[in-house]
Amino acid sequence: MVTRTQLISAMLSIDNIDDNIYRSEGPHIGGIVGPNRLFGGYIAAQVYEAVRNYKTKNNDDRVIFSMHYNFVSAGDPRKLIDIKISQVENIYAVDVYHDNKNIGLAHIKMDTKFLEKPPYPTDIPSLLSLPDMETIMSSLATEKKKKELQFFFRNFVFDMRPVYMIASPSPGDYRVIYYARLTPECIDIVREDGGMVAVVALSDFFVMQSAMNALREAGFKSETGASLHHKVHFHQEKVEVEENFN
Repeated sequence: MVTRTQLISAMLSIDNIDDNIYRSEGPHIGGIVGPNRLFGGYIAAQVYEAVRNYKTKNNDDRVIFSMHYNFVSAGDPRKLIDIKISQVENIYAVDVYHDNKNIGLAHIKMDTKFLEKPPYPTDIPSLLSLPDMETIMSSLATEKKKKELQFFFRNFVFDMRPVYMIASPSPGDYRVIYYARLTPECIDIVREDGGMVAVVALSDFFVMQSAMNALREAGFKSETGASLHHKVHFHQEKVEVEENFN
């Protein structure tokens, strides 16, 4: 079985195989919503890393301001991932594919400065008041769901506890907060500048949980779902792993 350290190392390892093409050989993170389905946040994180490397190579001093990522089709965790980058003015357009099959499209917007940081919320419950994952799993209705979640947390590189926020910051907006960290064996693997890549990988959960919170407040129940479009704004370039993920 692939280890967590192998997965996190692969997420941070992409090769520049041509002027504007990057490749990731894996092993890739998959099996979260199906045994042969690539984890979407993993692809988004590698797109961010590829564009960051590409702009540095081309002496582009601007910062990555935002990223739009569209999931075109399900990826396969057993295949090579190729990332092709092209530039149109202040936008880097990215095609993600394997075996010449397009699995994703992204637009990375550049600017001279980051988006202003939002105020940190003050109404977050303390970590100790949140149930651990074993408690959450024990409350699930079916053994099938319990086994799926057990598999997920045994093999995933993040340790997360979701916080369900009832109050919305403004009409039509929904907030979700996670306590999230890298599992202990992964922390030493992340490079000094790899913290933001890990944060982008988590964006898949932020998008899905926000949508599920909106459905919950509207009185609906969801059995399954998939995020098709991510929009990520950046307020800084680096995230200190020891400070934020330990």
